[in-house]
Amino acid sequence: MRRRKSRRDEHGESRAGGGAEAGDSPLPLFGGHEEEEPRAELPGEEPDAAPTPPEPDTSAAPTPPEPDTSAAAQPQDSATADPDPEPVPRSERSDRLDRARQAGIDGDVAVAIELYRELLLEDPRSPELRTTLGMLYDARGEHEAALEQYEAVRDDDPDNVENLLRLSNALAALSRFDVAERELRRIVKLDPNQAGAFLGLGIIYFRRGLYAQAEVELKRAIELDQHAALAYHYRGESLNQLSRVDEALAMLERAAQLQPEHARTYYVMGIVFDKKGRPHDAAAMYRKAREVTAA
Repeated sequence: MRRRKSRRDEHGESRAGGGAEAGDSPLPLFGGHEEEEPRAELPGEEPDAAPTPPEPDTSAAPTPPEPDTSAAAQPQDSATADPDPEPVPRSERSDRLDRARQAGIDGDVAVAIELYRELLLEDPRSPELRTTLGMLYDARGEHEAALEQYEAVRDDDPDNVENLLRLSNALAALSRFDVAERELRRIVKLDPNQAGAFLGLGIIYFRRGLYAQAEVELKRAIELDQHAALAYHYRGESLNQLSRVDEALAMLERAAQLQPEHARTYYVMGIVFDKKGRPHDAAAMYRKAREVTAA
């Protein structure tokens, strides 16, 4: 998980066991078919035990130190000395972090959420724990609960771009498009080269039916990140709605190359082929969409 920029020493995937890891910044998905399950980003672990001190070097003859008369320095009875001392036990917190992380890996989101909530009671200001918990809520579709965590992180670190991307994603998933757009515009001011912010704006405009505005924002997202599959997909959809079918097809083909498991891309390609008077190609794309959905 990326470390946050203030309380200045997630995201991050987050790694908020999930936590996300655009570059690495999280792309706003806004729920629906395009949504991908966030990886959980995890805060760091505590060390298992104190390191064993090295053996003294007897190759030279150092000046003898003053004798230590403390109780700890007194010799032990050979009959009671433990020749094989037990290692220092791991803390309960470390164990719970391990269990929370493993639950996230295993897909047991409910257990992971419960463990992270317990950990957060002990450290309520931890941005890493809140980000991880928010991403787990998002993965389960509980966007209101996720939003609460991201807002808490924003209160302590208002210019954390990765957190603002997650927050705007949750807002858009709740159809609070005006507030989501405001947060995304803040991101653009903080980081004019943040591809995820332009992607988010493009998706919001597309959902509102503002296809020309969506196409402009998505074009900028692609200029900044040429591997942003969702930007190609939504730009293709926007261009299709604008009857710019040749450009739409080029965008959708690139989206399918980058994200071949995205069934809707093939479905929209079928629509475009129908518009171009190519029914056999359209039928092949509809069939491909069904196959990917069933896989």
